Amino acid sequence: MILSRRNALSHRISVSALGGLACIMVGGPSLAQTASIKTIHTEIQAHPTSLVPGAKNALGQPVVARFTALGDFNMRHDGGQWIMRGTSNLATTLDSILMIGSDLGGTAFVQDGQPVFGGLAGEQYDFFDTVTPAAWDDNNNIAYSFRAKGGVASIFEKVYTFNGVTHTKFLQMGDPALGLSDIPANPTGDEIFGNSIASIHLLNDGRVGLVNTPIGNCSSFRYPAFFRGNTGFIQSGVTLIGSEVWDNVLTADAGGSPDGLHWFAEGDTENPDTATDGILAVDGVVVMRENTVLTGTSIIASQALATRMLSNGHWFARGDDTLDNDWAMRNGVVVAKTGDDITTPPQSPDEDWGDGFTNFVGNRVGDWVITGNTTNADSSLDTVIVLNGTMVVAREGDAVDLDNNGLADDNAFLNTIRGSAYLTDDREFYFMATLRDALGLPLNDAFLMIPIPQPQTCLADIAPIGPPQGNGVVNVDDLLAVINGWGACADPKNCPADIAPAGPPIGNDVVNVDDLLAVINGWGPCP
Repeated sequence: MILSRRNALSHRISVSALGGLACIMVGGPSLAQTASIKTIHTEIQAHPTSLVPGAKNALGQPVVARFTALGDFNMRHDGGQWIMRGTSNLATTLDSILMIGSDLGGTAFVQDGQPVFGGLAGEQYDFFDTVTPAAWDDNNNIAYSFRAKGGVASIFEKVYTFNGVTHTKFLQMGDPALGLSDIPANPTGDEIFGNSIASIHLLNDGRVGLVNTPIGNCSSFRYPAFFRGNTGFIQSGVTLIGSEVWDNVLTADAGGSPDGLHWFAEGDTENPDTATDGILAVDGVVVMRENTVLTGTSIIASQALATRMLSNGHWFARGDDTLDNDWAMRNGVVVAKTGDDITTPPQSPDEDWGDGFTNFVGNRVGDWVITGNTTNADSSLDTVIVLNGTMVVAREGDAVDLDNNGLADDNAFLNTIRGSAYLTDDREFYFMATLRDALGLPLNDAFLMIPIPQPQTCLADIAPIGPPQGNGVVNVDDLLAVINGWGACADPKNCPADIAPAGPPIGNDVVNVDDLLAVINGWGPCP
């Protein structure tokens, strides 16, 4: 109940820059005004959040290092662990790093210039692959891919797994790539993995899913290929999708669920009509085709820009249409597009989605989050993060809590939202953003988290006052709490008896007969 207090104010105040002078801007409300945007890492060199925990020097000894770049990240399916790719201010022989952590804390997992765990003598990590730096199965094992240096010059691309104790090589450049077919003029059966691996995902049976290009001893007409383990699953120029043949599988946009039952891939086919050969396929079905109307809409899609699949097979894709507007599709249903109201009921004043979604993700319990620009006339406030099409979670210009002390006192504000994001089942939203100060000066990148309140199903259960608030039943104690809080709220952000009207935002800054009736109407055990 406490978390539902003042999910949004009637207006928001933020500081931005205009002509070098700080000024006050008014825009739509956001949850983040009262639920702090928490900080994991930043690139602010003078701030402790830019320090790289666990960084080492060339001798393997602890060293002070600071982040100069924050890359992509991924999270375990239950939200209990994350891995982020970053770059530090150490020498270029030591600067790339994978960080591993949970919630707001982490440490170095593997680092450039350090010995490859389980590798050959003299073999060191070099850099870590994009876009997905790591992946998990349902048993919390990890897969990651990287380039090595200092070992065999012709074997530098590698895929490893980690079971919490031991790092184990799964495959590497030069290993046999099985189940492929070469063009008729070339022999088949001698294909080997090449030097570029992406889209890794870990299956529960121990196999690592991935996309590889080029493929050695193979015609360029027959790669990239999408693998499950060391065996081809989808091969360019060979595998059918419906009545067509895959022509190309995009290396950075394929994946699947750990149980192996579900998969997705973006690419194009050998359709002679090149205007309609671009596709996104899920579980063997084309769910988006270039220059073709998306099912159930009037949107003519041009391409998918990013797709994510969860462990239960739920998937989320965003893309462009032929007018360079954006759409977002969840499990085959478009839930938002350019021109739609950003929330239902609409914001006041009205605010619609603009032409750019920067991320679209969801969790396994039905929630989803879209980030993008809007029609807000103030360009310093026109980027928002929206939950389920009903709540503005955060808005450009909202304060960021750098030291996580619960106060907006760090002179840091959201600027732009980047593409890497994840929504956990318990509604913690992790994302990458750029920051600015009160004068609009850039503070560079940050890895952030917003805890989003769960939906309140028993608003009238306000006594005893918490946290935790309520006791699972609406009774005379809740009635007395309304009577004792009667009148204007002294602090609208902490007025637990102000429960009517239901929101968001909840309440109207006064405890009156409406709140009394809400208790009476909710009388009895909470559902």
